Amino acid sequence: MAEMEMTAEDITLGMQNERTITLKSPNPQYNGKMVRVRSLRGGEFRKIMNMVRISGSNDMAGSFAMAMEASKSGIVTPGISDKLDNLDHDIILQIGQAILSGSEPKEEEVEDFSTAQKGSSSS
Repeated sequence: MAEMEMTAEDITLGMQNERTITLKSPNPQYNGKMVRVRSLRGGEFRKIMNMVRISGSNDMAGSFAMAMEASKSGIVTPGISDKLDNLDHDIILQIGQAILSGSEPKEEEVEDFSTAQKGSSSS
């Protein structure tokens, strides 16, 4: 892929990007249904990070609060974010985690930088 410089228009177009997630739930009403989501904007992510404190990897309350806040901003499917409090907790966690991890690359897409590379000198 050829390298191209990002423009202000790219940001505007990028803000329109959506993806769908398919829910997995023991509740047959939700299982297999799709929800449209988008990535959080920088300001939204910063607001959530400042509002929600997680104290360790086993902090279920903090993780749930973060998923709830991410879902409020990142769900695109009309009417869903207005009724988040009525959804099963596992659905809120699934959606919120998908939104928060939306910009994390898949492992096979990450370049291996663990081996030293010989640099070049410009002098």
